[in-house]
Amino acid sequence: MIKSIRALGRRYTSTLPLTNRQFLTAPPPESSRVTLSGWIKSVRKSKNVAFADLSDGTYGVPVSVVLAPEDAKSLLTGACIQVSGTVQRAPAKKNDNPANPVYEIAADKVNLLGPATKDYPLQKKFHTQEFLRTIPEYRWKTNTGAAVLRYRSQAITFFSNYFASNGFTQVSSPLITASDCEGGGEVFQLSGGKEGPLFFGQDKKAYLSVSSQLHLEVFAGALSRVWNIAPAFRAEDSDTNRHLSEFWIVEAEIAFVNEMAQVMDVVENMVRSAVTPLLDENNVEGQLCARDLLAVKRDPDAKEALRERWEIVAGSPEAWPRVSYTEALDILAKEYARDPTCFGGPANAPPQWGDSIASVHEKYLASVYFKRPVFVTDYPVDQKPFYMLLNEPEAGRQTVKCFDLLIPDIGELVGGSMRENDLERLKLAMERKGMDPADLEWYVKLREHGSFPHGGYGMGFERFLAFVTGQENVREVIGFPRWAGSCVC
Repeated sequence: MIKSIRALGRRYTSTLPLTNRQFLTAPPPESSRVTLSGWIKSVRKSKNVAFADLSDGTYGVPVSVVLAPEDAKSLLTGACIQVSGTVQRAPAKKNDNPANPVYEIAADKVNLLGPATKDYPLQKKFHTQEFLRTIPEYRWKTNTGAAVLRYRSQAITFFSNYFASNGFTQVSSPLITASDCEGGGEVFQLSGGKEGPLFFGQDKKAYLSVSSQLHLEVFAGALSRVWNIAPAFRAEDSDTNRHLSEFWIVEAEIAFVNEMAQVMDVVENMVRSAVTPLLDENNVEGQLCARDLLAVKRDPDAKEALRERWEIVAGSPEAWPRVSYTEALDILAKEYARDPTCFGGPANAPPQWGDSIASVHEKYLASVYFKRPVFVTDYPVDQKPFYMLLNEPEAGRQTVKCFDLLIPDIGELVGGSMRENDLERLKLAMERKGMDPADLEWYVKLREHGSFPHGGYGMGFERFLAFVTGQENVREVIGFPRWAGSCVC
């Protein structure tokens, strides 16, 4: 039975057409016949011969195809073709590494699958990201876009492997919810149509989820260690390079942890798990992604800066610093006293105790002061949601067992906390926030029978991707970005 299943798997795999990646990483024997399909990145025609660079998106380097002039006559950049021909070694100028020879295809048959016109917008020149956002149907055909999407896919695999190796179960949380998890009110409310009544009942409002956390706590109450990657939606009127209205969050919830340090250890190791392979010469997938991401940086300084980012996260075995909110404010105050322009100008004065830490201060802590990712813990209770576990008051100040992970150039990447697991204290916390426990009865009931100590966190996936890929705006690392005032395509 096992043999037949394995044979079936091999048979189905073998029926798929050859890809660029397969051709370039494990070339067929020289002089053998192959067929490849893809889109023309560029085409060069002369009297006696023509050349086309063919890409199918599976690899960062196109396959070079040698064509007869008559076969290339009607071919333009952007056209989709299928070529058949023989494998041959590329000219010496492309074969400077004998240990890793480069091959091309001498085509004797060309099938035009989808023609293009001279109006095709992606010609062989530099295009700004602002321009590419105006052509969402084509933007991912660029080298940069394709490299970002390939890493985005691979990062999910890295995270999956990390969680699986540490005994986590992946679960799927609902995108439609009856609660505002964060309590900020920045939610999209659903109805039964453009002008229709409430779909789920006359008095039952429903929203697009801002976080899977509350549902993950339910899963953790059954499976102990769970994680999820899912879309989240926030009706936040923000036009910064760190915000989207629709984005993805990697979230985890962990039962039977008693110290916040345990949760932060998971966060640190998870982040490292998707960056370390980029620096590991023995990790094939990591090296392919690293090569692609570095290749699309036009400036040598930009290449070096990107590699330094990876080394900051993965290159040092030391644990990332962990400071309290109060300690972070003391650092900022001392730095400001030393140089009032250190945060960009005197107007960016450091926050007072009880204030939120502004983005400029988060970036300063990670980028300038610590020069690496840093955890900031134990924020004032008034800044955080109802479900976070209280610390013992200190000097009349009430804080909660929570943390933010700040990373260079981005600022906040991850937010997490220990969760309140006592029924009565949870109800009091909800009432202090002006919430009615009856509105979250299903969540509150989790504390009635078999309540357990637990903690968890959420990471903005696009912010992580922007940091690792070196993109300045999270809009460049998600397929179809949506933000306030823009929902193209």
